[in-house]
Amino acid sequence: MATSTNAAAGSEQRLLTDPIPKLLWRYALPTVMSMLVTGIYVTVDGMFVGHYLGEQGLAGIMLAYPVGAILYAMGSLIGMGAAALVSINLGQGNTAKARRFVGNAFSLALLTGVIFAILGMLFSRPILLALGAEGEILQSADEYLFWYFALGIFPVLSLTFTTLLRNDGRPEFVTGVLILGGVLNIFLDWLFIVVWPFGLAGAAIATMLSQAVTASLCLQHFFSKRTQLTITSAQMKLTLDNCLNIARVGLPSFLMNLYLSIVLTFHNMAFLWVGGPIHVAAYGVVSYTEAIFYLIFEGIAFGAQPILSFNAGAGRYDRVRQTRNIGFGVTLLVAVLGLLLIYLKPQWLVYLFAGDNPQLSPVAVEGLYLYFWGLPMEGLLLVGASFFQAINCSREASILTASKLVLIGLMLWAMAALFGTTGVWMSLAICSCILSLWMAFAIRRVDRKFAGIAVRAG
Repeated sequence: MATSTNAAAGSEQRLLTDPIPKLLWRYALPTVMSMLVTGIYVTVDGMFVGHYLGEQGLAGIMLAYPVGAILYAMGSLIGMGAAALVSINLGQGNTAKARRFVGNAFSLALLTGVIFAILGMLFSRPILLALGAEGEILQSADEYLFWYFALGIFPVLSLTFTTLLRNDGRPEFVTGVLILGGVLNIFLDWLFIVVWPFGLAGAAIATMLSQAVTASLCLQHFFSKRTQLTITSAQMKLTLDNCLNIARVGLPSFLMNLYLSIVLTFHNMAFLWVGGPIHVAAYGVVSYTEAIFYLIFEGIAFGAQPILSFNAGAGRYDRVRQTRNIGFGVTLLVAVLGLLLIYLKPQWLVYLFAGDNPQLSPVAVEGLYLYFWGLPMEGLLLVGASFFQAINCSREASILTASKLVLIGLMLWAMAALFGTTGVWMSLAICSCILSLWMAFAIRRVDRKFAGIAVRAG
């Protein structure tokens, strides 16, 4: 136990002393790789559904997935909330309090998974009906959500403890676990969709079983003697103060994930209003493409979080600012490279998810052109919200993310009414541009605030 404690202390010291680029390479690169693995099996889900279940399958999963994504939102709330608080307390030298946050996170994840499993199985069909699903699309989407929620405890545990394990100085191990989960998900997709034709239900079962493996492998670390954050029954006892703090700090992550779910839902409803099922299927192609870049941006944000939180707790805001700026720079570089790929070879992306579909292909290509010009701003917003959250400025992070929820709803309604499907495709990029301006002002305020604190401390 002493060896593991000394190793953990050494890891914490490096967060304060190692050059920021070196730290980001160590934490962000494995995290981006793990997110890319997640993106690969999300992409493979889309490929199996698009190639074997056709545009009806793509439309069905596009209606169902945003509903089931509430599980990932809850996992992110608990995981990122607890992880930021654990890092801040470790930076302040309060290991006992950090351990209590880990134990409470485990109990919250278990409780949340059970509650949403029950609610999801009871109410998923009425929600799909309210979204306008009918016929074959309704049936397949309902089957998908039944199994998604029935096994929903696994993604909540997986999201929570991959984040906490990464914070505990093992980002490379988390990457390996997620790679294993991704490979398993591909195999299970093939098994449950191709070999055994279970349709969208098979896609849901494959995803949840791979999440179960990921959660188990990450959890075992926190019940071992390899960490100073070992979970015990005493730490699992929930306290109102710990739960409220995890929820407060994790709320921006919840809103970011809920935002994705709501954006998907609003787009689906808008396309069914001014377009048709073919536009929902085309939006599926666009969304799977977007997911790859979004997960890279999340990898940058999650990888930077331990560095940001620990140095904020230790009062080293100069290192916090440097970490944030490098994170923004890498995000912009990825976004520009992504735009080059999308605009130069959109037909490749459409074929990847939908095969040679003469009806779907032109609609999807048009969507790619109109949708993705706002990708750089979208990446900056995600990394910026995570920055606010990591340094315990949850108010700014929550305002930023909540504003996106309200603004995108209004923008979609207005643009759809004025410009039809073209307006729907362009709404998100316009929204991201507006909010990026607000974020820039918020960052300047936070910088001045911490500069004042440093002067008073000096």
